[in-house]
Amino acid sequence: MEPSAEEKGKDNRAANLLADAEGRIGMPWRVLLGWMSFVAGLGLAVAVALTAAGYGFPTLAQQVMLAAVTSGVAVPLIYLLRRYADRRPWSGLGLTALPAGVPYALLGAGLLFAMTAAALALGSLLGWLRVTGLHLPAETLLVILVNVPIAFFYEAFPEELAFRGYIYRNLNTRLPRWLALVLQVVLFVLAPVALLAMLIAAGLGSWDSLTAEYILTLIFFGTALQLSRILSGNLWMCIGYHLAWLETVRYIVVPGDGAIVEVEYLSTNGYLLIHIGTIVLSVIALLWWSLRGKKPPVDWKGTEPDEGKGSREFGNKEAKKEA
Repeated sequence: MEPSAEEKGKDNRAANLLADAEGRIGMPWRVLLGWMSFVAGLGLAVAVALTAAGYGFPTLAQQVMLAAVTSGVAVPLIYLLRRYADRRPWSGLGLTALPAGVPYALLGAGLLFAMTAAALALGSLLGWLRVTGLHLPAETLLVILVNVPIAFFYEAFPEELAFRGYIYRNLNTRLPRWLALVLQVVLFVLAPVALLAMLIAAGLGSWDSLTAEYILTLIFFGTALQLSRILSGNLWMCIGYHLAWLETVRYIVVPGDGAIVEVEYLSTNGYLLIHIGTIVLSVIALLWWSLRGKKPPVDWKGTEPDEGKGSREFGNKEAKKEA
């Protein structure tokens, strides 16, 4: 007795989850492997840093270790997945060479700084905060200079490559843009949750550190970064925005005379406006750009098959090896 059309359809869908028409592992598994690559890099980095702290290594050395191990593990794993699991060119992730990416990085940083200025103005108008001074302290500038490469290799570069690059690119091959964006944000939030769960299992953490403010920040942050990637087509915009936000909330717009923009928070709303409100304003600006400013507007229901240049090249190379 032959299987019915419905049974054949179910079999085909199950087969597509395991492998596609080209014999590659299914998209859901590639996404999962990409997520695990980042979590593995981050988890190993934290383990190394905690071990170093136990041996009395200074904080700066621990931060360098975090950066080196996270990028040193996650980035090569993503590269191997892209080449051997996706069988697609690296360029399909939107990561161009640095000279071509600099304008996009500046665009991302400029967006964040513009939204921060808007948040400062709004907070002052509402009486939530007060700008008490503008400074250029040499010590703070030196700290920023040291922190930028650490933040780049520990946070901005591996996170953007994994989530806004690899994971989103695979999701959008089969799912509409809006859903790929949402699922990317979910996976972005789950990464630190998974890390915290591992630390708790090892007796090194507690769920108290997983606050509503932190989760909310991750949700809006992941959304703003993915919108930047979709609209610009370049990961460097995400990296520039990411780095600018980190330096802003850590060193640039903070209370104290060591800040570049010294602020006094008159209420909790003022603090939240700078830390989360700037990202929310960015999301609003980027959504407006996607719907009104960009020509043509973004097709949020559309998918983008990953059939970029070089997919045949990978296949040809493999065929030659077999021959």
